[in-house]
Amino acid sequence: MSIQIEVMKEAACAAGAFMRGSVEIDHTEKTNAKDFVTVADIKSQDIIRDYLRERYPDAVILSEEDTEEERARMYAPEFTGFVLDPIDGTYNFKRDMRESAISIGYVELGEAMMGVIYDPYKDELFEVEKGKGAYRNGKSIHVSDQATMEGASVTTSNSYDDEAMSRNLRRHLGIYEQTGTMPWTSCPGSGVLIMAYVACGRFDIYHHNGLKPWDNAAAFLLVREAGGVVKTLTGGEAPFVSATVLMGNPDLVAKTQEAFTRLPHELLA
Repeated sequence: MSIQIEVMKEAACAAGAFMRGSVEIDHTEKTNAKDFVTVADIKSQDIIRDYLRERYPDAVILSEEDTEEERARMYAPEFTGFVLDPIDGTYNFKRDMRESAISIGYVELGEAMMGVIYDPYKDELFEVEKGKGAYRNGKSIHVSDQATMEGASVTTSNSYDDEAMSRNLRRHLGIYEQTGTMPWTSCPGSGVLIMAYVACGRFDIYHHNGLKPWDNAAAFLLVREAGGVVKTLTGGEAPFVSATVLMGNPDLVAKTQEAFTRLPHELLA
């Protein structure tokens, strides 16, 4: 692995150490009572940003907690820089559920090239570089080899938007309606951790319609390098700025995608 990925790992672990010891859960609402930023989000962001800037002073470093105008730069085809999610699963963090993660991705000309995801509670460090495989705590990981929907673990995740969350749940129910099998269902509160768990085979499939670039910058590449496929809900290859995703092992993604083609189009947006 490169020196750059080592720096990203050190930054994530430093922020994770702060998260584990933090009791600062005072928060400010962003869009509604379910969408908020905690004091710890900002401090975690600052730890990571300061760490990266010390070593890469000229790099662009953008975070979930930046302004909407600043975050818009991520969507430019020529974007090159670091993309941070200082605490993914803030709702979980606020409620002390210990199911949150830190994500740091590095994007070059609009393409994710490397990334780190750190779960400070399980002390699991996921890392990936394009073309070099996916790893958890230094050991190679791979998506599951589950071939059938019977026995499959399929997950979606929460959305701050009520209507968007309704689409997630109706689409999930559509798997049962179209295949006759209701998969084992999970709905944790951290999309970043869900995608890391897909990469190491804990979940077989993940579908969602409310993702942001800071959720995806490390995780999409991690799943692909672990042998998985990462599609949009309508079947295209998902770039790191995609708001929708269907990811997992190739066999089950194909089966799920086929079921989704028979659902109302609005459930795939």
